[in-house]
Amino acid sequence: MTDDNDRADIKVEISTDRARIDLAYCYGFIASSYWSGGRTRGEFDRSVEMSFPVGAFCDGRQVGFARVVSDQIAIAYVADVFVDPDFRRRGIAARMLDALHTHPELRRVKRWVLATDDMQPLYRQHGYEDLDDLMMMRVDENAQKRDPLR
Repeated sequence: MTDDNDRADIKVEISTDRARIDLAYCYGFIASSYWSGGRTRGEFDRSVEMSFPVGAFCDGRQVGFARVVSDQIAIAYVADVFVDPDFRRRGIAARMLDALHTHPELRRVKRWVLATDDMQPLYRQHGYEDLDDLMMMRVDENAQKRDPLR
């Protein structure tokens, strides 16, 4: 699944194709983030392998990343969301969230949760509500009305 968008004279593509994810680039960003908790490269690679990743790309270069850990029915945990500082404030994180929320294999997930220290306004725009100072949740009341995965 891909989504192209032109804004401010640059074209950014959103893709859920895991083969396109630049693991080295993503790990470089995440390893220096406040939330990484000392994650090793091997642990990061494994976490992506066990998730539904999404990437943002400009001129073939990755400029954003996010992933979801899910059982594909009851719950999804949104993690590791970032956009390259040179590409922020263009709606890229919002578009990556949209790609995850509409991912065919996640269409039946009712509860979406995440933890953030600083991006609550973005997530509120996507239906997430504060559970406390760190955790947020989005409830998709229509999830169980969609066709089953199997």
